[in-house]
Amino acid sequence: MTPLRCTALAALALLPAATVALAQAASAPQSHAVERTPQLTAGQAAVKPGETLTLKGRGFPRNAHLALMAGPPDREAERIGGAQTGRRGSFTAKIRIRARSSAGAFVALACFEGCGVKASARFRIVTP
Repeated sequence: MTPLRCTALAALALLPAATVALAQAASAPQSHAVERTPQLTAGQAAVKPGETLTLKGRGFPRNAHLALMAGPPDREAERIGGAQTGRRGSFTAKIRIRARSSAGAFVALACFEGCGVKASARFRIVTP
């Protein structure tokens, strides 16, 4: 048998094993995919009644509608608006603080799927 013919037969013998390995790799779950943890930040640590609070979120599902909520840390939050994420799962929302809002510490929430996926940020409403 010639060296060229031996090489060709060896390559054919390896072909089924390589095909099986490629098929297994294609069907295996992608373990290198990184899960992103949603994050929310308040543009200002303190706002006055009547001012605008900027909320920025990232790490959410892409092209998702989120509910924005806020309230004191020891009570249930109320809906204050909504936001739409882009292709990268981020958003910026501007929320006007009501003129008659009480001063104090608050927690803002960005919620997706009934708050199954959420992030929070703290801010304060201060009196003028």
